Amino acid sequence: VAPLIDELTRARRGLAHTERMAAVLEERQRIAREIHDTLAQGFTSVIMHLEAAERCLTGDPVSAAPHIAEAKRVARDSLRESRRSLWALRPEVLEGDSLSAALRQLVDRLNERGAAARFVENGKPRELGTAVDVALLRVAQEACANIQKHARANVVTLTLTFMDDEVALDIQDDGVGFDPAAVRMGASGGSYGLIGMRERVEQFGGSLQIESSPGDGTTIAAHIKA
Repeated sequence: VAPLIDELTRARRGLAHTERMAAVLEERQRIAREIHDTLAQGFTSVIMHLEAAERCLTGDPVSAAPHIAEAKRVARDSLRESRRSLWALRPEVLEGDSLSAALRQLVDRLNERGAAARFVENGKPRELGTAVDVALLRVAQEACANIQKHARANVVTLTLTFMDDEVALDIQDDGVGFDPAAVRMGASGGSYGLIGMRERVEQFGGSLQIESSPGDGTTIAAHIKA
């Protein structure tokens, strides 16, 4: 009997160690996603605006001011978000507001930056829970950041659809598109953002589909059971 008890004790200790390591790995992945969603996106946007301002200085210094102002705003927002991420809080844009309202704000930002963006909501809105709200908002933010950085799109549509047993978020643009297979294989340095989006959705048992081809725009569809 004693050897069996010892074996069971060792097995329990081993299981507890495995569970702790899995929790540590999950937390590391979460922090990595949060860093990408805050610092990486923010720094990318700041650099883009400062480079645009630098180009303006040689010909039209006055036109550099809006780019500098936007770089400062993004830097402040990213700093706030990074601090909040460290405490595992909801994104500030969701504080006291709904996911739909947060997505509308995201669309407004795109319109301010020159894109013809719109938000469409289908079905009867309902509470999804903080974690799902954050996941879908992060997917939308990442997709919109990629659109601004790579797509050169004229029209962008964000669609949030509430169905009986799931919620769907679709982000569609008419930009230059890309080869999703090449990105998945690591041909692009920007693949981590797509991986992060997929991980966020899959942690809730959902799925993420990416439809795109060079010259034919991109559609990203996230589905989560609700």
